[in-house]
Amino acid sequence: MTTLDCIGSGNAFSNGQYWNGFLVDRRILFDCPAQTLTHLQKLDLAIDDLDLILLSHQHSDHVLGMDLLLLELTMGRASKRGRPLRIAAPPGVNERVAEIIGGAPRMTPKDDERITWIEMHDGANFEWEGVKVQAVEVDHMPELFLAVGYRVEIDGKLIAYTGDTKICDGVYTLAEGADLLVLECGGGPPHMNWDDIHKLREDLPASTEMLVTHYNGVTAPDVSAIDGLSLAEDFANYTV
Repeated sequence: MTTLDCIGSGNAFSNGQYWNGFLVDRRILFDCPAQTLTHLQKLDLAIDDLDLILLSHQHSDHVLGMDLLLLELTMGRASKRGRPLRIAAPPGVNERVAEIIGGAPRMTPKDDERITWIEMHDGANFEWEGVKVQAVEVDHMPELFLAVGYRVEIDGKLIAYTGDTKICDGVYTLAEGADLLVLECGGGPPHMNWDDIHKLREDLPASTEMLVTHYNGVTAPDVSAIDGLSLAEDFANYTV
């Protein structure tokens, strides 16, 4: 059984929800919103418990938490961690995090032994601590940067995470064979809208559960009557 903790279900403009982010099996992080460190602590976790961080793109609501997380890793209780933390991200994210942090020493070099940065392009894949990861390019402001979603195989389950994107071929590639598809609904370009979500539910097999995140709870429709489609909730725990 694989678990998924929602540390936030909202987007940059949602009303009262925390910014989108998820924790898989209490050791793999999908994106790193501003509240990440405190929400890990609410789950009685520390940076020492993390093996892997998967960042989808460089927008602030997806990477702002890296500042304090790296501070904890380099100067806090996790500074004596005995194994490296691996951070996977598309090109430009490392530089974006460096801009946020400024000149502080917690922005370690890419070859620092405590942190291993992996640059992810479409189709890039690796295995780390028994977890298989593949990146898939998605369509989110490609004129500015590369955005990716991730397919993660862990304990016999496949979890797909779209990050931010419009409806595109990459979303279907991510969903192929997935036990759970965590997908965004920001409300329209450069994001998916609710019509896209309903079409995906019709197109994908019933065996693929869909969990919608990065949405505005004030305007979200009631999807409780639709099999295999749920809205993520802050601090909720899911099993796959």
